[in-house]
Amino acid sequence: MLDLPGNADAFLRERLPAAVVACLMADPATDRSESFVDPALAEHRGDRVFSLATLDGEPLLIWTMVEHKSSPEGDTLVQILGCLSGAATRGARRRRNPDGTVWIVPAAVFAIVLYHGADRWSLPTTLGNAYGMHAEMRAAGPLDFGYSLVDLSALPDAELSRHPELQAGLLMLKYATRDDDPDVTLDRLLGAAALIDLTVIRIVVRYLFKSGDAHYRERLRAALGRVLPGQEDRIMPTIGEWYEAEGYAKGKHETLAKTLLLIIENRFGAASETVEEKVRSATVEDLDRWTRAIFKAPSLEAMFSDPMH
Repeated sequence: MLDLPGNADAFLRERLPAAVVACLMADPATDRSESFVDPALAEHRGDRVFSLATLDGEPLLIWTMVEHKSSPEGDTLVQILGCLSGAATRGARRRRNPDGTVWIVPAAVFAIVLYHGADRWSLPTTLGNAYGMHAEMRAAGPLDFGYSLVDLSALPDAELSRHPELQAGLLMLKYATRDDDPDVTLDRLLGAAALIDLTVIRIVVRYLFKSGDAHYRERLRAALGRVLPGQEDRIMPTIGEWYEAEGYAKGKHETLAKTLLLIIENRFGAASETVEEKVRSATVEDLDRWTRAIFKAPSLEAMFSDPMH
C-alpha cells in the first residue's frame, strides 16, 4: 500500500502531529528503509523509514510500524525504542559549533504505529506514561518518547484518509481480520467501501481483483452482486483492463490465452488442438468473456457460445 505513488506521503502528512506537518516542505517523502531499518528486520515489510525535508533545511526521519496482530503486543514499547534508537543513531549528523568544535547529533525520528487489529489499542502512547512514576519523577528527565497511533478500529471509514488510493488500502486493512469466514469479510469490506463513494469501491475491487485467481474473481463478482445488485458489471474490471492498468499490455494476449488453457485443462481435461488454436487466435475480449463463463458453463461448447459472460 505504501509503495503506491503518493500513498506514503499522504499517510505521513495526515497522521503526523500538526506541529510537525507545519514545518515540512512540499517535497514528497523518500523511502529510506534500506538505510535505516535494522538489517535483522529487513525482511519485515511492515517496518519502514521515510525521510522528509523541513523548512529550515534539516531532514527528519519517520519510522512506521504496521502492527498485524489482533491485539497489541506486550513488547511493543521496547520494539519502538529499539527501532527509534537505531534509526536516530544511523542518521546521526555532525554539527560544527561557532568555536570550531564538532559534535554528533542523532537524527530527529518520529514514530507512527498503524494498527488494524480487531481489539482496541490498549498501550500508552508515551514511554513516560508506561513507567508508572509520579509526575515529579517523570519531570526529572528519564528516557522518554511518544508515537503517533493510527488505530483503524477507532477511525470512521470515511475519515481513514482524504486520498482515495490510501483510503481504499486502509479500508482493506481495517476489515481484513474482522471475520473468520472470507465471504463475510468480503461482503463487509465491499459494503463499507460502497458507503464511502464509487471511486473507493472501484479501487478496493481493483486491489482484490489483482490479488486472486479466476475463481476468486468470480467470488468477488458474486459479492459485488450482493452488495450492489445490478452494478457488478459496471464496477468489476475485466482481466484485459487489469493487465492494461498494471502495465502488462505487451504479451497480455499470450498470458490470458495460457491462463484460460490451464483452467480448461483443470475443468475439462487437456484441450484438443482445435480448442487450443481457437483460444490462441481469439481476441482479448473473447478470452476475458470465456474466462468469466468457464466456471458456470457445463461444457466447452457452452463456454464458447454463452453470450452473457
